[in-house]
Amino acid sequence: MQTKFFSALKNAFHPLVLLSFVAGFVLMAYELAAARILAPSIGSSMYVWTSVIGTIMVALSVGYYAGGKLADARNEKLDVVALCFATAGLISVTLVMYPPLLVGIEVWQIDQRIKGVVAALVLFAPASVTLGMISPYVAKLNITSLKTSGQEVAILSAVNSVGSIVGTFAAGFILFSMLGSRETLLVLLVTMLLAGWLIVPRQYVAPKVIFSIALVLAVFGSVGGNMAGAIDTPSATYQIREYRNNEDRLVRGIIAGPNGVQSGVYVDAPDELVFWYTRAMAEIVEQIDPPESILILGGGTYTLPRYLAQAYPEAQIDVVEIDPKLVDVAREHFFYNDPPNVTIHHTDARVFVNRAVAQYDVILADVYNDASVPFSLMTKEYGEHLQAMVAPDGIVVANAIASTEGQCRPLYDAMNEAYRPLGDAHLVRSQSYGTVRGNMLMVYGAKLPDLPGYRLVETPKTTVYTDDFMPAEALQQACWR
Repeated sequence: MQTKFFSALKNAFHPLVLLSFVAGFVLMAYELAAARILAPSIGSSMYVWTSVIGTIMVALSVGYYAGGKLADARNEKLDVVALCFATAGLISVTLVMYPPLLVGIEVWQIDQRIKGVVAALVLFAPASVTLGMISPYVAKLNITSLKTSGQEVAILSAVNSVGSIVGTFAAGFILFSMLGSRETLLVLLVTMLLAGWLIVPRQYVAPKVIFSIALVLAVFGSVGGNMAGAIDTPSATYQIREYRNNEDRLVRGIIAGPNGVQSGVYVDAPDELVFWYTRAMAEIVEQIDPPESILILGGGTYTLPRYLAQAYPEAQIDVVEIDPKLVDVAREHFFYNDPPNVTIHHTDARVFVNRAVAQYDVILADVYNDASVPFSLMTKEYGEHLQAMVAPDGIVVANAIASTEGQCRPLYDAMNEAYRPLGDAHLVRSQSYGTVRGNMLMVYGAKLPDLPGYRLVETPKTTVYTDDFMPAEALQQACWR
């Protein structure tokens, strides 16, 4: 029994088995990093995720086929070493190329899906091909007998899957929040270099040392200045930029996608609200009786919670923000000062709405993935849960990017339908009505306030979307064409 145990342990740490684990680990971490890297320039919608996953799967398929053919033709361990080093080299190409390439792709006036596929093909497909080549080659090298070939291939497949699982959780829960996207790619690059040394450690030492050192130095030297101001959190990658607005005032803003600044402050007057829709939300609150309770879905850089906390020191303000690191960003860069009457809930907005038992005088919904409202906040079930959270004379204010006309109208109608449980009419205000999309404030409630500059709209009865079926990406894509 003891002999079998040590034999199994020795087999588990066989270099080829370990390499199978490493290949799975690197692949999944690389795939997750790809989606995060594309998010600031192309977006983080389901379309972008589909582009990344689909492109990498195609590249893997090519790699599996090519690796199998190469293994049958050569069957040399040194080939696996070369594939590991080639993968490291191609990851370095990703590191060097992605900042300038994505800047160029960002300005293309084409479909977001095409942007995602092109970026994934150029940046992530090459390394995915070589990663795919490793698995069949390792399987061929590991087979010692035709009688046990099925078992040996199964063991490698299982180990590869375990590596993929570990890579997924390690990247999502640890690497992105502790190191960031670029540094995660550096970790993967070094991991593949070490894997290359693992197979035949005593052969071709000098060339491997020269290649490894040259590659690491080249990468560190070339990416040191890229993406300055980027902040990685467990949920997203952000960039902080300062710019002068139309009034020639210096604004510090945060960007989470290709569609502009999501939140910001005046550097010389952080108590003021920068954007018209946040000022309008504050003005709506001013038009009703002093609220005792306010719920804000979407914290951003916490400029609106800070403002309302100062204006209504007796009110309890709950803020729901999915990204727990954003409050630290707000403190460091956006003058957030943790008002005593503000409570932050770090959870998904829809999850909070589903579970909440309190009622609020005012609910402000300002939740975005870049410029898109999450689909879970555009369904019948969301509206029904939200209705239970509104005080009898309370109101809900939703911020959306849409239009009442043209190709954006279906998106506008879908979002309104979600709020139908709050009433058959609502108030609307937008900077530009018509076919030009832009921020729109929609006010709902059983008793609508009298708000200058808003128009009363009967909520049209249209398709009712549910948690089971909500084509948010298609509606948003049509609006953004």
